[in-house]
Amino acid sequence: MLVPMRVLLLIAAALAAQELPDYDALRKTAHAAYLKGDYASSRQALEQAWEMVQQTDPSEPKRYDTLKQLSGVLSAAGDYAAAQNYVELAIRWRENIDRSDPKIADEYIELASLCQRQKDFARALELLGSALRIHSRQNPPNVQMADDLSRVALIYMEQKKPTEATPPLETAISIREQVLGAEHPSILGELDRLGAIWIALREYAKAEDTFRRALIIRERLLGPNDAGLISTVEGLAYAQFGQKKYAEAEPGYKRLLGLWALSTGDPTHPMVAMTYDKMAVFYRAQDRWEEGTAAAESANALRAIFFATGLSQEATARQAHGDKQDAARLFAQALASLDESHPEHAEFRKQLEQNLAELQIEVKPRRVPLKKK
Repeated sequence: MLVPMRVLLLIAAALAAQELPDYDALRKTAHAAYLKGDYASSRQALEQAWEMVQQTDPSEPKRYDTLKQLSGVLSAAGDYAAAQNYVELAIRWRENIDRSDPKIADEYIELASLCQRQKDFARALELLGSALRIHSRQNPPNVQMADDLSRVALIYMEQKKPTEATPPLETAISIREQVLGAEHPSILGELDRLGAIWIALREYAKAEDTFRRALIIRERLLGPNDAGLISTVEGLAYAQFGQKKYAEAEPGYKRLLGLWALSTGDPTHPMVAMTYDKMAVFYRAQDRWEEGTAAAESANALRAIFFATGLSQEATARQAHGDKQDAARLFAQALASLDESHPEHAEFRKQLEQNLAELQIEVKPRRVPLKKK
């Protein structure tokens, strides 16, 4: 019996619909899953694509594209060892095509990052050295060389080797100066790290010079009152403090206090309290005991507001839930944590007293059982 052509076409269409998805469809599926954070599904689709593309010519660019996409997905998922394997395969593919291709340096950098995450610092440094040699052949000095050196410094810093991190950082800064100019914003990251290293090594004069330079650049870019100045202002003040340049450091600490209050919009913010703590240490190092005590009391007064705010919020939640007794207890605890001698506590105390009055519940103090001897 002959089967009509129309039926044969329908059967062929049905069989085609059951076939495995093609390469492009697999990569699109993988990308969509990746964007949703579904790394397992993305990996599964890409591994199918990799099996498929391995049947093609060894020079087929789709091989490289699949390997890079796979390594990216695995790196995002935290499977650094598997990601490293695929990056190494991608490097091998690129080297087989053209060993002199300067883009191989990018692969070395990516592989170095994966080695660093696995604490294989020696291999990471070796790979960055290879990338640096490639970049140094491309019209030196160039920004890529500075980037490589900065990455080298970060590895040494992660290893807690500040002395080894200093030379590559200084060279990176010097290269950026030559290529981009002495006050280019891209220098700021390295200046911040170098300043922190000088502080760690107690090279306070060098730290002062470094942070002062960073501050000049940031003030030009951001103005005098931007939150982006905070870390630099603090670093500069601390470097001056370390040299016992108290008269120069004091305005820095006061400026730091104002920057935190301005940037948070809250003069009672916990970071303002922490700055007062630092000022207390600063004043007491000079035997300025009264000023140090005043700063310490200001810090504790602000922490009391923060503590009382948390208690008050919980009390309000308990009250809304109908648990008035517990709400009254928490309001009373918040009130007790605020000192009526502090003007900054006055308004909050009135609010808490009003909350307690509205509840009309007598709060009994908790009895603490005596320990048996």
